[in-house]
Amino acid sequence: MRNVGKLFVLDWKRIGKTPLAALLIAALVVIPSLYCWMNVWALWDPYSNTQDLTVAVYSADQPATFQGKKVAIGDELLSQLKKNKKLGWRFVKSKRAVQDGVRSGEYYAGVVVPKTFSADLLTFAQGKIHKPQLEYYVNEKINAIAPKITGTGAATLQSTISDQFVTTVAEAVGTGFNKAGITLGDNLPLIRRFSSLVTTTNDQLPTIEKYLTEVGALQNKMPEIRQKLQAANDMAGYLPEINQMAQKLTAANGYLPLVADAGSLATQVQGKLPEVQQAGNQLNTVVTHFSDLSAAVKKAATVTSNGLTVINQVDGTLPALNEFGKNAQAAIATTKDEVLPKVTTALGIVQNAADSGLTLIAAANTALSADLTTLQNQLQSLDSSSDTAAVKQAMAAQLTALAERQEKTAANATSLADTLTRLETSYSQLTGREEHPLAAAITQLRTVAALATKIQHDAAELSAALPSMDTAAIQQRLAALTGTANQFAQAAQDLQASDLSSSVQKLITAFSNQLAAAGTTLTTINNQVLPAMPALLQATKSLLTQANEFLTKMQTQLPALQKELTDANSLLNGHMQLIKSGITTAADLYRNDFPALKTKLMRATDFINNDLPGVENELTNTLTLANTKMPVLQSGLNDAQTLITNDWPTLKEAIQKGAAAIQKGEKSVDLSQLLKLLSRDAAKEANFLATPVTLTQHTMYPIPTYGSQSAPFYLALCIWVGALLLGALLKMEYNLPPELAGVTVKQQYLARWLTFAGLGMLQGLIAALGNLFLIHTYVVNKPLYLVFAMFLALVFDSILYMLVSLFGNIGKGIGIIILVLSISGAGGNFPVVLSSHFFQAINPWLPFTYAVNLLRETVGGIYWSHLWQDVAALTAFGLVFFGLGILLKEPIHPWIVKMNKMVHKSQIIE
Repeated sequence: MRNVGKLFVLDWKRIGKTPLAALLIAALVVIPSLYCWMNVWALWDPYSNTQDLTVAVYSADQPATFQGKKVAIGDELLSQLKKNKKLGWRFVKSKRAVQDGVRSGEYYAGVVVPKTFSADLLTFAQGKIHKPQLEYYVNEKINAIAPKITGTGAATLQSTISDQFVTTVAEAVGTGFNKAGITLGDNLPLIRRFSSLVTTTNDQLPTIEKYLTEVGALQNKMPEIRQKLQAANDMAGYLPEINQMAQKLTAANGYLPLVADAGSLATQVQGKLPEVQQAGNQLNTVVTHFSDLSAAVKKAATVTSNGLTVINQVDGTLPALNEFGKNAQAAIATTKDEVLPKVTTALGIVQNAADSGLTLIAAANTALSADLTTLQNQLQSLDSSSDTAAVKQAMAAQLTALAERQEKTAANATSLADTLTRLETSYSQLTGREEHPLAAAITQLRTVAALATKIQHDAAELSAALPSMDTAAIQQRLAALTGTANQFAQAAQDLQASDLSSSVQKLITAFSNQLAAAGTTLTTINNQVLPAMPALLQATKSLLTQANEFLTKMQTQLPALQKELTDANSLLNGHMQLIKSGITTAADLYRNDFPALKTKLMRATDFINNDLPGVENELTNTLTLANTKMPVLQSGLNDAQTLITNDWPTLKEAIQKGAAAIQKGEKSVDLSQLLKLLSRDAAKEANFLATPVTLTQHTMYPIPTYGSQSAPFYLALCIWVGALLLGALLKMEYNLPPELAGVTVKQQYLARWLTFAGLGMLQGLIAALGNLFLIHTYVVNKPLYLVFAMFLALVFDSILYMLVSLFGNIGKGIGIIILVLSISGAGGNFPVVLSSHFFQAINPWLPFTYAVNLLRETVGGIYWSHLWQDVAALTAFGLVFFGLGILLKEPIHPWIVKMNKMVHKSQIIE
């Protein structure tokens, strides 16, 4: 490829170094464009100048008479042609002038109207039809297109005469019909009215007799009607009482919002019934096991009190034991016997503290459940209470007490966890092994402490914010608090299930055994155990103190708490079914029956407020009118009965006879259709007969000028001609310099093709730009127009370069043959289907076919599937010829050189 590039650059350097060659190349680039521009310009809009095509006209027509009116079709024809500017009409004085002018070429065509033209047209009205003839003369030697254009003019002239004839005859006939229909039209309304009256009455005779029968029946019912009218008059006297009841109904409608609120509350409470039932179950469990709780609290209070007494005694002896241990290192056995009982006693207090702490947590859990039950009951009574502030105050006090108890519970659980942690640490130091037998229980204790702290915090916040909160917000917050309390209860149950007391007892036993072991010296006890004992005892003392205070206080509150829980349990669980039934019934009534009741009550109220006064007024007025008109009605019924008895039979017979006569006449004559036919607009009827059909044209891909329509053909033609000129003037072989002597034939072919194609694409671009900006041809897609012009140049140059490069002058001849065939066979100027079978057969094999169609897509508007077909076909042409050139250039190169030498020997052919 490097050699190809060098050869390509060499071409352009040689062109640049030779001014004459550069000028010739520039001419080669521009000259093909002139061919395109001139042809498109010349054919820009030829059909706009048809007024310059002279056509001679002479009329020898003599006027004829039709129904007393003179008809001169020839004069009318001349008058119409003088207004027609489509052709150059020349009105001459004789038939001879027409013939001589056409023969000499002065006129392209001529028309002669014979003198019997109008008379022949009117034979249609006489029944002896003789078609008139126009004489048309045309000179086809002057031009191929002119006879076609003038022939169109002659056809137009024939059509104009035919239209005028039909219009004239139709208008005359229509005018006569109009006159005949005037008298009938003047009297038609009266005729129609009378006939319609008689026939309609006859058709309605059964209905009339039915009504007459009903009149007789009404006459018989008059006593009953008078009785009902009297009853209606009596009812009108009750209107004041009806108004009083209506006012009460309106007042009842005012209580609907209160009923709706109560129903909504019942629905909300119904949704909480599972929670209420669960709370009742929990409350019942607490009451059932309250005696166990009371005994446990009492026992725990005694244990904590005894533990505090013992711990105070041990705590006072620890300093002396510690000092003794330091001064008596030699008396190991004696010293251990004196120290160990004190330490063992202290460890036993830790056991008591653990049991007390667990009891305290269990009691706190029970108290928490009772507090939440009380709060739920208070919440249920909040909306129904007349003093909501008092209920909220009681709830806030309950929450505050709950928060205080949970605070103490958290402190107790934390202290117990710390005490057990110190116990584990002392044991590990004593044994020298890292052991944590109480780790799970300590973690559970800290979880209990954290949950108790969260409950304390949430309860305190809710207590502070409760006075300003609505029921829904309180219910939401209380539900969240209950959720945390459930977690606390679960954690407390898990702690009880872990059997912490047994675990602590085992650890203390192991601790005591380790202390009593022979290998445990006083030094070990003094260094590892006794220093940790004060802190352990202090934590245990703090735990026992808290537990004792809490349990002592709870012990005093247990009777009152038991009574409250028992009363609450009796109230809630004893009436649970009644509560559920009442709330469910109220909620169902609100959901199912209240909407319909509300709608009916509102409709009734709306009727009372808006319609009842009018109804009362109309009823009063109607009764007044009925009472007034009742005598008149009775008199009219009496007269009608007289008519039915005396006159109706005769009148009925006369109507039947008249209707039969009218119907017989209507069967033979349709007056409506006859009048419609006679009364039509003569001018409109004549116009319709002359031109019964109109043509509406819809143009797809409109192109305004003929020049723009033909521009794709001439652009493709000039690109091919430009490629032929390049092939004729440019050398196909290189005169290689020494430094490029090793370049292959194939590389030379590619390099010269690049030069050839580059010049060709420049030719196509210049021609397309000239069409757009010099001639201003119409193009819908200008960018694609320019791109495809260069694309066509690339394809055409590839084809012709291969032909000329491989076959020399023979290739040039083939290129000219393709050009000649393409002019007729590519469908550039005329549809290929109008050509002979030969050109139709070669049409798909000509690159011109796809080139012209591709450019037309960009000019008129793109139909993408066609565009891609054209692009694919042209690409295939280009690739095939380019590939053949690459493959065949080198193998047949010696033969081409030999052939060129033989041709040059003639000294005639280049």
